[in-house]
Amino acid sequence: MRMAALLPLTLLWGCTPQEDKPCALCPDMAVIEPGEFVMGVDEPGGPDDEFDGPARRVHITQPFAVSRYEVTVGEFRRFAEETGHPANGGCQVYEADAWWFPDPSRSWRDPGFAQSDDHPVVCVSWHDTKAYIDWLNGRSGLNFRLLSEAEWEYLAATGAPPGRADDAAVSHDSANIGQETCCGPATQGHDRWLRTAPVGSFPADRHGLHDIRGNVWEWQEDCFHINYIGAPADSRPHLTSCSDASRRMVRGGSWGDGGELLAATYRLRAAADDAYFTLGFRLARTLP
Repeated sequence: MRMAALLPLTLLWGCTPQEDKPCALCPDMAVIEPGEFVMGVDEPGGPDDEFDGPARRVHITQPFAVSRYEVTVGEFRRFAEETGHPANGGCQVYEADAWWFPDPSRSWRDPGFAQSDDHPVVCVSWHDTKAYIDWLNGRSGLNFRLLSEAEWEYLAATGAPPGRADDAAVSHDSANIGQETCCGPATQGHDRWLRTAPVGSFPADRHGLHDIRGNVWEWQEDCFHINYIGAPADSRPHLTSCSDASRRMVRGGSWGDGGELLAATYRLRAAADDAYFTLGFRLARTLP
């Protein structure tokens, strides 16, 4: 059976997230308070035991900041223009009659569908995200980074509106998501975007964050692990004894996903060298 998450203390007390914009170039951030929760699922005998389990209690011991929005095309463009960072040489895509395949003509500048500067950037590899973060840290003097899997699942598990289960909050009225059965875009209700939507198009969650589920998958810091055995008991990323160090974890679902792919516990991995037209990233920051 699935184990319920525990709310962070600030949510139990009814406090609202703090604002944090540490520099003019920096993104809008929400401060996430410490807490604890049960990460993963514990369903003996199930086919996914080796991937999203065993369930374990994770302690978030220090507050941390998370960008309210996924990194946008405009933000990534500024980095690329200042540094000369090359457009990725291709992007992994799928079509109605074909599973994932590399398309060398696509990049973050042109993923194969129209985007404006306020859409989340896609077709960026894990290494592209690290280059962007290095640039932003150099320009700001701060310590931005990717989220860990534990931090992301904490946000997803505790961020639903009051009185709503975490997964019940995900619908076409609350997120830019796709077909219920894998895979492909869909529109319904407030969700009128077949591909990416401008960030902030859907209501913020209890943490003040937008698009934790849907819009684009988000790269995580963690390398690929087949399960949670040996993972840190706190929110640090799992970076040792990797099942495959060339792959990194991704979370959150996208404009082309629905159903169980939007669950707070659902995990996928992706090749760190590859870029995907459903995958972007969000920033975190360790607070002093």
